[in-house]
Amino acid sequence: MKSILPLMAACGAALSQQVFTEVSGEVGISGQTGLGHAAAWCDMDNDGDQDLSFSNQDGSGFWLYRNDGSVFTNITAAAGLSGQGAGRIIWGEFTGDQHSDLVLSRSSSTRFFVNEGDGTFTDMTQGSGITGSPSLAADFDLDGELDLLTMTSSGCAVLHNSGNGVFSPGPGAQGDWWCAACVDYDLDMDPDIYLGTYGSSANTLLRNDVSVLTDVTVQAGVEYGGSTTGITAGDWNNDGLPDLYLANYSAPGCILFENNGDGTFSDVTSSAGVTGHTDTRTAAFTDYNNDGWADIFVSHHDFYSYSNIMWRNNGDGTFSDVGSELGLSGEFMGDYFGTAWGDFDDDGDQDLFAAGHIDKYVLFRNDRSETIPGNYLTVTLRGTDSNRDAVGAMVTVTHGSGSVTRWVSGGEGYHDLHSFPLEFGLYDRENVELLEIRWPSGLVETCSGIPANQHIVVVEGEGMSGSGGSHEETRTVSLTLESNPCMGPVSGILFPGEGLVSVYDCSGRIVQRIQVDTGILQWDPGDRSGLFILRYESTSGTAVSRAVILP
Repeated sequence: MKSILPLMAACGAALSQQVFTEVSGEVGISGQTGLGHAAAWCDMDNDGDQDLSFSNQDGSGFWLYRNDGSVFTNITAAAGLSGQGAGRIIWGEFTGDQHSDLVLSRSSSTRFFVNEGDGTFTDMTQGSGITGSPSLAADFDLDGELDLLTMTSSGCAVLHNSGNGVFSPGPGAQGDWWCAACVDYDLDMDPDIYLGTYGSSANTLLRNDVSVLTDVTVQAGVEYGGSTTGITAGDWNNDGLPDLYLANYSAPGCILFENNGDGTFSDVTSSAGVTGHTDTRTAAFTDYNNDGWADIFVSHHDFYSYSNIMWRNNGDGTFSDVGSELGLSGEFMGDYFGTAWGDFDDDGDQDLFAAGHIDKYVLFRNDRSETIPGNYLTVTLRGTDSNRDAVGAMVTVTHGSGSVTRWVSGGEGYHDLHSFPLEFGLYDRENVELLEIRWPSGLVETCSGIPANQHIVVVEGEGMSGSGGSHEETRTVSLTLESNPCMGPVSGILFPGEGLVSVYDCSGRIVQRIQVDTGILQWDPGDRSGLFILRYESTSGTAVSRAVILP
């Protein structure tokens, strides 16, 4: 389904008014040594803003900066983290105490630090059961605890978390892989894994069958045998399905795989115009201009010729490179090994921290245009039955018959961890008709009538609270589906009860109207399958939900 948010492709000269300003020194980030490597955002002290961590390449440097509003404070030593290094940085609540813990992943000596909640960390590596070189965090068995995916000398393996920071071996696969991203490509709410190679193995898509990881690469049509150094997952065409973009360090260049919704992908790189170059280091989906379409940022090794690219999503199936006019590309910029996107100043747009080999350690503040609309809604999720960071949650913002979908990620690519809060660009929209949250636990919650330009917090099973401004109470109208996705009749519960449910297909065509008098919805799709929008209208308001009917 295509988003109804306006396109910005025709903005022309006005777009140049938006720039990214390098502010590292201005906010107190300086004094680092070596070549930049990994980067990660996380609210490690639970004060509501994003703190920053990053490392250098040779393993001699790791830095933790606390976000103090207008400046960042280097607390590495005070936190007990001096003398560390990291190839990957993973944050997550692994121990059940509501504080984000830290995994510093290195091929030879991975360390696990427990957050004590007072600004200090304790090394709990011994006895943790963590082996190999962890790549990302996700709840692979959907037990409410955040697990790890680790790379080993022979392949990869899931490390299941007992809930107190002690891990045990889970399913794995054999191969020679370099980087990874979780992508719930089949929308069954368990995280599947796409792996990129820099060695002898081909890229691989592993379907998560809980007790086993099944190789579905060929069936899914996502084969690639070159060198992939970065992977990002996101919905580039606003159809509610997670797509893949591969940052490749070999010919013919990068690849954009579009999810077809039937377990397969199509290579749409050429038609979208995002082949790029053959020396790409890293890539990330991000909506830098708040127009509701996922753009793609990539960085390359050849910093003399083409540096970085910001592929602006034109909303018509194509992209345009606007990196230079945004101030993100130029001579002696780029070769970034690690990128982390997050809103460090809480002003409603995505900022970028990059660690690399040329300009080394740089924080780019996103300074949006004052003449082009850039409304937003930022959503922080707090799991209760699900993992506390809500990694794996699928969140959809709906306007009428269009929608924008984002997923909470626990890391992707080789060195990238973006912030956990999800930001939805709304362009000129002043409110959100529906916010739908599909939690990893299986719970589906909806909030409606939410004013734009605020940061809200949603606690699983407890509802929404706003911050940063006043807003109206969410209307108590809901449409909750009992099983989704499903293979047969759709059952749901309506509140406050009676009303009219209209069913739309992906093209916006009405499939069926159902008058409900009892508060219980029953809809038989017959031989239909795919994605459907169910719109519930009652005297108290409107609620919208999405149903996935499996073939």
